[in-house]
Amino acid sequence: MLEQIDHRGKRFTIGDEDGVDDVARDRCRRAELLERQAQREIRELECAKAVAGPDSTDSDIEVLDQRHGT
Repeated sequence: MLEQIDHRGKRFTIGDEDGVDDVARDRCRRAELLERQAQREIRELECAKAVAGPDSTDSDIEVLDQRHGT
């Protein structure tokens, strides 16, 4: 195993392939979960917009628009 220091000064070890793979898998799982959550929230926002109607000035909808960048 080879010990390294990253750009933040944090030590890590190269050579433990299983450990690296587990970390990468966990990050991918977390990214997938966050992506699914974002998609659910976008669908909820679209549904709320549809229920509110095109002429609605509902402040809750505007706040959701700002959070999702639409």
